[in-house]
Amino acid sequence: MDSWHATFLGLPHLPREITAFEREAFFQFSAAERRVIEGRRRTELKLGLALQIGFLRMSGWLLDAVRIVPPRLWRHLGEQFAVAAPDLASLRAMYRRAPTLIEHQQQACETLGFRWLTEHQRRALVSVLRGAIVRTDDRQRLLGFARRSLYEHRLLIVHERRLRTLISVARGQHEAELAMQIGRSIEPHLLERWRTALTGAHKSGCSLQSWLWAAPAKHSSRQIDETIERIETFYELRAHEHLVEFPDDLLRRHARRRTSRPPSVGTRIREPVRSIESACFLRYGLLIATDRVLLMVRRRVAELWRTASVGANATLTDPARLYQGLLGELGALVSNPTLSSDVVREQLGTLLQAHRARRPRSRAEIVRERLIAGVRPVLTLLTLLKALTRLPWRSSAPHPVVEAMRTT
Repeated sequence: MDSWHATFLGLPHLPREITAFEREAFFQFSAAERRVIEGRRRTELKLGLALQIGFLRMSGWLLDAVRIVPPRLWRHLGEQFAVAAPDLASLRAMYRRAPTLIEHQQQACETLGFRWLTEHQRRALVSVLRGAIVRTDDRQRLLGFARRSLYEHRLLIVHERRLRTLISVARGQHEAELAMQIGRSIEPHLLERWRTALTGAHKSGCSLQSWLWAAPAKHSSRQIDETIERIETFYELRAHEHLVEFPDDLLRRHARRRTSRPPSVGTRIREPVRSIESACFLRYGLLIATDRVLLMVRRRVAELWRTASVGANATLTDPARLYQGLLGELGALVSNPTLSSDVVREQLGTLLQAHRARRPRSRAEIVRERLIAGVRPVLTLLTLLKALTRLPWRSSAPHPVVEAMRTT
């Protein structure tokens, strides 16, 4: 289905304005549809049935509102069936008898093949919605998905209130499946420990959940140390052992839903939502903390290197000056008349060897010397990196950094 058509699904009444493109798309009739419409004797009945068929094709729902129909649409329908169209008329004026309206609605459903939603089809729709909830939890997207599914299966689109009820049922079934999956992989006593610990107090003065989720203000050594402490807390809670194969989208969704509420509300969350959110929060929080500490270390290394490289260009040795110094020493050696040829050759070899070893220092060498000179911040960072080597680092392919961490 085209995205522009999806915006009309479920409309209870005609839009105030219908463009020429929309009139051609929804209110242009096939030969079979024209035979059904032209089978009506009176002009207003032909126009009314044509309007019902076009609106059902547009929105997937029956037109029973009494709003005024746009005059351009009346003229468009009149031109198709060579009848005089009213300039301004509502459905109430067209249908003076309620049975006629109901008959036209039933005729439109039979012509386009639409049916009412049965109990079997309702269960099937809930099953389809349960699969869609895995990909998104946005209510408006789920409503649009349900409407498209009903329209594509030629089922009348029910009221939004009923669709919301079906989405709630599908969400409940989805959460029950997640709870069973989590319950099979995590011991009950560990789940209870997680539920209790997250709402408990931390030594920093806030709850453990707030402390674990807090983002570092900067990438200083103290902030890196605190982030590593958070990672160690996740490991103490054994969050790294469970939900390894759990989809990342579901982890992120349920973890952020947990963090969107105050931690004090955690004790009032119903089961199984509380267990799902607690488990997903701990696993997702561990992944986020690990990503944060890697980014902080990378920024800290870049900051130390940038600080040490300030002014390094001014201390670079100019190769031209080395060359001029070599020429001066050669001139002094050649102009000395007291030296024999053997001594001159010997001193020339010594001089050339010394100048070969006196190559200009690179900028990287100068920066490394400055890092060694200001060794305190570097040692602090190395101490923090030593704590990182205790984590079970893995790579998709052999990586020298992972090997270095294992042998450190």
